Amino acid sequence: MKKRVDILTRVEGEGKIIINEKDGKIESVVLNIFEPPRFIEGILVGRKYDVIPDITARICGICPVAYQMSGVQAIESAFGIDVSREVEKLRKLYYYGEWIQSHSIHVFFLHLPDFYGKSSIFEIAKERAEILKDALRIKSVGGKIVEIIGGRVVHPVSVKAGGFTRYPEKEELKSLIPLIEESIELAKKYTEEFSKLNFPEDNIIGNLQFVSLYGDDEYAILNGRIVSDRGLDIDKDEFKEVFKEFQVGSSTAKKCRIYGKNVYIVGAMSRFNNNYEKLSDEALRLSKKINLSPPVKNSFKSILVRMVEIVHSMEKAIEIIKTYEKPEVETEFKTKRSEGTGVSEAPRGVLWHKYSFDEYGIILSADIVPPTSQNQDIMEINTYNFIKFMTEKEKILTFAERVVRNYDPCISCATHLISLD
Repeated sequence: MKKRVDILTRVEGEGKIIINEKDGKIESVVLNIFEPPRFIEGILVGRKYDVIPDITARICGICPVAYQMSGVQAIESAFGIDVSREVEKLRKLYYYGEWIQSHSIHVFFLHLPDFYGKSSIFEIAKERAEILKDALRIKSVGGKIVEIIGGRVVHPVSVKAGGFTRYPEKEELKSLIPLIEESIELAKKYTEEFSKLNFPEDNIIGNLQFVSLYGDDEYAILNGRIVSDRGLDIDKDEFKEVFKEFQVGSSTAKKCRIYGKNVYIVGAMSRFNNNYEKLSDEALRLSKKINLSPPVKNSFKSILVRMVEIVHSMEKAIEIIKTYEKPEVETEFKTKRSEGTGVSEAPRGVLWHKYSFDEYGIILSADIVPPTSQNQDIMEINTYNFIKFMTEKEKILTFAERVVRNYDPCISCATHLISLD
């Protein structure tokens, strides 16, 4: 017998949950991703290297910056391009803008209604209109950062190998500081409020690993080594030696496991668990105030981790803006037959790219591993563990959907390529 959530709501993309039962007991949970793949890697092959940031940005309307950053890193790795310190700082600011915008969309518009027992934030707003207004204020700060640096909010266009096609003036960025400071206070207020929500028991159990980037001196976002809480520590070039993708019949997105066997989690909880002490001052104080500390093993509390990351991103954004100097020197380079990898922390987790090029910079192969496909296993396992002893059908279906939504799946990102035999 099967129970189904036929259409997952308040997630990006198309999928459903299939719950298999036998003799009144739940046997398994399958996340059925049926959105058609868009073959982005195939579209890239045969084109020149400089289209990578623009085409990969179209993979997702919510996290285009992540695809641009991992992609441009791979180009720079292949052609031996060193970017200046100021370009690196501006890229981090750009990325923080995306974290703020993406996290606020998920927290307020997609995730929060679950805790209120409502179908949408607009239902919440009927009783508390200020939540919707404040959510839009917080989201808009991230959008403004992305727009100023990227040229537009959706599918920004300014990223190129070595830097940007346009650099904002110092005053453009400084004008954002009052808005960011106001939003930090709002984010802190709602983090404290949300910490009092009714959370179920910890529900991430079993032999799995929290995987994220790790930087020696920062809460990693743009680069770093790939680590886990179980001792994994590799360079981005070693990714495919350790992380093995595979297909299953129920999904148009690939799954991925460590050495093809071990289940792992990427995303906000993994970053928090592996980099906690490197949070900004305000974010760290806030975490301690609400008694949120690693290891976080409750997927429902990802709402708090994302709020802490919003505060962290805003504080770091102000630091960068205050010391920003407009870059003046462009990096010169020549194309060559080569290959390169790039990795960064998309809002939903580790996002890895690899490209090979001919001597003219034409793309010979492309490989992208998005975070949602890496989280397919844990979403199924976590959901099964949470609902396996439930008996009420409606309760089972409701909580199955909620557990999946805890991971903020971006299904469109995940369905980029399948192999046909």
